[in-house]
Amino acid sequence: MAVRGWNPVLLVISLWLTFGSAAALSEPQICYVLDGILFLYGIILTALYCRIKMSAAKENKAGKPKPNGEDGIYTGLTPHPQDTYETIGMKK
Repeated sequence: MAVRGWNPVLLVISLWLTFGSAAALSEPQICYVLDGILFLYGIILTALYCRIKMSAAKENKAGKPKPNGEDGIYTGLTPHPQDTYETIGMKK
């Protein structure tokens, strides 16, 4: 199944040309290209993360009930006992 709007042949040719021209670049130029790619990758991931958070906030605001203590993820857990450590009795 092809992605709509992308021609796989053109994608392969463009990647081939990109990697071929990268061999002619010197080391600092390759670093700049890689920094640009990482920068765009970071922006895309940040945008997707914000989109997920915004959609989750809209769902919670739209009337989806929040889980109470009985239906939460902590159901069945008991609190940690407070008497874990005991003081040692000092005899004089």
